[in-house]
Amino acid sequence: MKKKYGFIITAALIVGIGTAWGYQEYNQRDSHGYALTKTYKSIDESVENSKLIINGTIASDFSEEKVGELVYQVYDVKVNKIYNNDFDKEIKEGDTIQMYRLIGYDTGKDIAKIVSNKAKKIDNGDYLFFLNGGYSETLKKEILSPNTPNQLFKVEDANKSLSAQSNSTEYKDVLESDAIPKITETELMKAIDKAKK
Repeated sequence: MKKKYGFIITAALIVGIGTAWGYQEYNQRDSHGYALTKTYKSIDESVENSKLIINGTIASDFSEEKVGELVYQVYDVKVNKIYNNDFDKEIKEGDTIQMYRLIGYDTGKDIAKIVSNKAKKIDNGDYLFFLNGGYSETLKKEILSPNTPNQLFKVEDANKSLSAQSNSTEYKDVLESDAIPKITETELMKAIDKAKK
């Protein structure tokens, strides 16, 4: 029940911010206008604000879906490695999950975007995903979504396989946020251990 209310509150905050910004800025082309959405300043903060942390592969394009007034890009993500799972639902390596990435709010006339043009779509590849979620009454199912649209971490060297890297995987923020430019798997595991204490 707490998850459901947490998801509703988070969605309401994003809608409120997106709406306020959208009515003033939705025609603006400059990516700096999207700063009202959350950006985490540390790995610890990203970990604390996530229920599921995985390495996952996006291998195909997204579909677009509306949930009420919220507009999502829906990606199929193959789970390569699970770093942390605080959900009741069991998720295993090798599973494919659907990730609902919030991109905007339908104002009735247009879509007020909450992501910059640079963050418009996620390219194929291996990523580190910090996810949250909850039950959607509209969709009648649990959905998972990134904890912020502003940060997205991709495996630094796509030529290395995850299994060969053990704990040396390095993820780079492809949206070039100054807050957390890179995350190593070792740093991530330390932050997860710290959050569990």
